[in-house]
Amino acid sequence: MRKLPHFRRNSDPNSGFTERVTWQLSKRTHNGCKLSALFERYLVEFKSNIQNFLRRPCETMQVEASTPLKFYQAIEFTYTRTDSPHRVLPIMRKDSCVSLKQIVNRIEEKRQG
Repeated sequence: MRKLPHFRRNSDPNSGFTERVTWQLSKRTHNGCKLSALFERYLVEFKSNIQNFLRRPCETMQVEASTPLKFYQAIEFTYTRTDSPHRVLPIMRKDSCVSLKQIVNRIEEKRQG
């Protein structure tokens, strides 16, 4: 079975938003009205979430918005996936502090260097 891209989750009501956007955009391109209807949100709330997503691109997937179109009285974008989702492994730390003495020495090294 193929491994899907991994997204971290927390107790935020918007957690899993990137997963759901990835899933819907992997099928085909959508505009904001259709995506907000699929996620059962208001269009304004969806636009703020997707703008945060576009401003701060995710490591696992990138989404692109098309040129703005006039849809009734609102300005609408068509969202497409620019690259395919991929799994990102967490960065492993080289060393870890075990004792309080090591932590104090490390802080002093940072101050001096």
